Amino acid sequence: MVINNLKKTNTALIFIFLVIAGLYVGASFFIPITFGIFFATLVLPVCNYLERKVGLGRILSSFISTFLLMVGVGVVFFSLIQQLGIFTTDLVERKDEIQNYLVLVRSEIMESTGFTLEQQEEMFRDRLSQILQFTQKFVSGLLTGVLGMVLKFLLILIYVFLFLINRDKFKKFILEYVDQDHKEEANVILRDTKKVAHKYLWGRIQVMLILGVMYLITFTAFGLEHTALLVIFGVIVTIIPYIGPFISGLLPILFMIVFGGTTTEIVIFSIIVLIIQLIESYVLEPLIIGAEVKQSPLFIIIAIILGGAIWGTAGLILFVPIFGIMKIIFDHTPDLKPLGHLIGYEREGSDAKAGEGIFTQIKNKFKK
Repeated sequence: MVINNLKKTNTALIFIFLVIAGLYVGASFFIPITFGIFFATLVLPVCNYLERKVGLGRILSSFISTFLLMVGVGVVFFSLIQQLGIFTTDLVERKDEIQNYLVLVRSEIMESTGFTLEQQEEMFRDRLSQILQFTQKFVSGLLTGVLGMVLKFLLILIYVFLFLINRDKFKKFILEYVDQDHKEEANVILRDTKKVAHKYLWGRIQVMLILGVMYLITFTAFGLEHTALLVIFGVIVTIIPYIGPFISGLLPILFMIVFGGTTTEIVIFSIIVLIIQLIESYVLEPLIIGAEVKQSPLFIIIAIILGGAIWGTAGLILFVPIFGIMKIIFDHTPDLKPLGHLIGYEREGSDAKAGEGIFTQIKNKFKK
């Protein structure tokens, strides 16, 4: 008995190792196709509406849904690039101001370390060639990365379009490998998997929009420069759980310090940003995203770390909903139910009622 259990454990460990190795080695293939699956589930309700309510054909409705996805993502990133251009132009126009600031910094360095301005200038000249080489490599890598990202996004859109067209075929393909006694349960797993993928992305979009509104009001009230850039970037980066919101809150505070806020303004601004971060982390995410993915905070962090190690930035985004899908499979597999319970998200009291709005959930949250 002990030997059989040991063999089962070794087999499971070897299988997990091979899966992780396969995901790592095949990242260039798996990342676009996984994004394609999740984006397809996001726009699937639109596609179904166009087919059932409007009466469009499968191909036309899939094309329109994919086109709307492309426009939505394109508008966001075009706005980000446009605001980055405005920020760069502003830096060029403030060349004299930046130079005066650097002189002040050099004076502070001289008082703190004893290095004279001549010594600092000599050290700067020694490092200048290295700085230029690094800048050249960075710009070249950035352009290559942007081009690669655009090509990958086009590939993702192709995947989305094809998944939407062939969604019934994929479902039939999976069910053909399930015996008749388990077909009903397999249908439940497929339905819940699709629901989690859709609701995670939709929940993340809801959190991003609410956070963006709070940031916009706060930054505008304090007259923070480059508000549009900070809001757009802050909203985009929050797609990475826990890490993203921290970055989106830290950057505006740095802008407030660099672009001349008084000490009192900086302190008050930092407190408000911290409060926004707490609302996002402890109210919005548990109510909107935690309830949909149904994962504990511990395993969300594990998913982020593991995803980042295997797939880099894409893994930071994708592995949380992937863990949510794994939980569904565990919950419907008798031998794996303990794992599903382990990574599950336990809410106090009963789950949110179907159709219950976010504001009602927030109100109920504070009643507890």
